[in-house]
Amino acid sequence: MTTRVAGVHRWQRALAGCAALGTLPVLGWLLGSQVYPLHVGTAIAVAAPLFLVRRPVAFTRAATTVGLLLLPWGLLGMYMGMCLFWPSAALLLLSAYADPRARPAAARLMAVTGAAVTATALACATIATWTFHLAPALAEPHTFRAVITEEAYLDSLDARYTPLQELGATGVSGTWTEELPHLEVSFPEDLPEERRAALRAEIAKLPGVSGVELCPVSECG
Repeated sequence: MTTRVAGVHRWQRALAGCAALGTLPVLGWLLGSQVYPLHVGTAIAVAAPLFLVRRPVAFTRAATTVGLLLLPWGLLGMYMGMCLFWPSAALLLLSAYADPRARPAAARLMAVTGAAVTATALACATIATWTFHLAPALAEPHTFRAVITEEAYLDSLDARYTPLQELGATGVSGTWTEELPHLEVSFPEDLPEERRAALRAEIAKLPGVSGVELCPVSECG
């Protein structure tokens, strides 16, 4: 007489849950992407096995299928950030076979490996979030950005803006943002406030320049 397995084991649910939670930082990083619906759809696919926790066979098939498909999907969408879902793919594949009731030794190995993958992914996500998002947002801006007319933008920046260096500017460059030319003037983070004010005033006096503002580190570096 065969004993019926009641549902997906808690180890499997935990690994699948970690796979789903692992997509949240990725969705946060890629927010604003032109293909963001594809990222959301990928995250939904990762979470799909969690809806099958009362059906062990279906759960195993779903976790294995999604996990395997995410590997080539991440390769094809490398430049769209799809490879960031690979840790979730690994956790889904591990969750599919981490049932100690069916395979005790293998399940323990899967669980330990899954815990290591989760810890590594969490550490990398924390470092990346701090380095590329939180630290720039909290850092003191050290660049002035000013709207500049197209005619002035096309003139020689070196010849027209070299005097700014005497007021503490360390770099001058031109960029285009939302179809408008901008002038970006960087300065040292320790530049005294009075010299910053003088530099800002001098930028505002330049021909064709208007709307001088501090530019966030996340945008201007």
